[in-house]
Amino acid sequence: MKICVCSDSHGNKHGIRMMLEQEQPDALLFCGDGLDDLKGQKLPGKWAAVKGNCDYFCSEPDLYQDNWAGVELLMVHGHRYSVKRTEDIYLSEAFGRGAKVALYGHTHYQKASRHAGVLLLNPGTMSRYNEYYAVLTFENGMCTDCQLKRLMPRFGDEALREL
Repeated sequence: MKICVCSDSHGNKHGIRMMLEQEQPDALLFCGDGLDDLKGQKLPGKWAAVKGNCDYFCSEPDLYQDNWAGVELLMVHGHRYSVKRTEDIYLSEAFGRGAKVALYGHTHYQKASRHAGVLLLNPGTMSRYNEYYAVLTFENGMCTDCQLKRLMPRFGDEALREL
């Protein structure tokens, strides 16, 4: 199962669309802050999302936990776990819940690390000027691959960055 993971799009519907078109994933996981950006998208058949600190008036949960293809998955936005200061609080939550993959956003920094059998992943921000995301592969009840990625800059974006 190929899964795209993104977070913190903050209005970048185009970036989400480009990621989905390029990757053609089986599933999508969205770690909050930009839930409105999912509206109108051609989403894969399987997807889940949590709300972030900038997602107002939405029904998505603060925490999502489920077993996908034999892999116990935990997802939060991260603001309630002080992830800008430390990952330890969230990592402790992941251990306590038996997660093998723990996803979060909020910091806008892309990072993947393993801790005693738990993959801790922040896909980075999918905002207009960064467009970071991750691709996970789940096979035979395991996360067999984790790739940190970035969309290629769109025409004109580089010129805007130089201003």
